Amino acid sequence: MWTSRLLLVTTLMLGLGPSASADAMPDGFVYLKDYVPDIRQDIRYAGRQNFMRKRLPGYGAKECVLTEAAAKALAKVQNAAVQSGHSLVVFDCYRPQTAVDAMVAWVGSGQETDREYYPSVPRSQLIRQGYIGAKSSHARGSTVDVSLEFLDVAEPRKQQTVCARGDRGTADFGTPFDCFDPASRTDAKVVGKQAQQMRKKLVELMRLGNFRNYAGEWWHFTLRDEPFPNRSFSFAIEKR
Repeated sequence: MWTSRLLLVTTLMLGLGPSASADAMPDGFVYLKDYVPDIRQDIRYAGRQNFMRKRLPGYGAKECVLTEAAAKALAKVQNAAVQSGHSLVVFDCYRPQTAVDAMVAWVGSGQETDREYYPSVPRSQLIRQGYIGAKSSHARGSTVDVSLEFLDVAEPRKQQTVCARGDRGTADFGTPFDCFDPASRTDAKVVGKQAQQMRKKLVELMRLGNFRNYAGEWWHFTLRDEPFPNRSFSFAIEKR
C-alpha cells in the first residue's frame, strides 16, 4: 500500500499523470511544411497579430498542421497556383478546440469595436453575427484560412474598404484576413473589381483541391471529403 502511494505521489510530482500530459498529434495529421514547403506560413494565432492581440492556447509553434488528406489536396492547389503566377499563403490551419473556447470566452459582453478587425460590429455581437463560433471546422483539421501572393511581381497597391491594416505581401482581396465585416463575404460587391477577381480566382484554385468556401469569409476553405467530419481535436501544435 505504502509503495503504491509513493508511486502515485511521485507520478503526480513529475507531471506524468493523465491530466498533466499533453495529447500527442493523432495519426492522420501532418505538418504542411513536410508536404508543401513552398507555401508561405503566416500563422496569426501563434503570435500577437490577431483580433485578440495575443497568442492563443494550443499554438506552441508557428506551424500549419492539417490532416494528411487536406495537406495533399493543398499541394494540388499550390501546383495550379504556381502555374498561374501565384503562391498560397496560409494564416490558420488546424485550430485546437482550446483556442476556439478561448475565442468564445473573449467575446463576453464588450461593446467596443476595433478599427483593425471589427470596425462596425461590437465585440459582443461577433458570435451572434457568425464571425466567431463555439464549433469551428478548423478543430477538425481539414480547414485552412488562405490567401494568394504574386510570384516575380511586386505587391500591388491595396484598395481595402474596411479594417485599417493589411496582409504583408499578399494580393489585393479588398479586406485583410480576419476582417469581421460584411465586406469580407466572398461575393461582396463593395470591394474593388481587382479584389473581386482575386476572390473568384482563389475559389477556383481551391476547388481544384476539392475545397469548398465559406461564403462569409473569402479566405476560409474546408476539404469536402474531410476525414474527421464529426470530431473536434484539442492537441497542441508543438515545435519540432
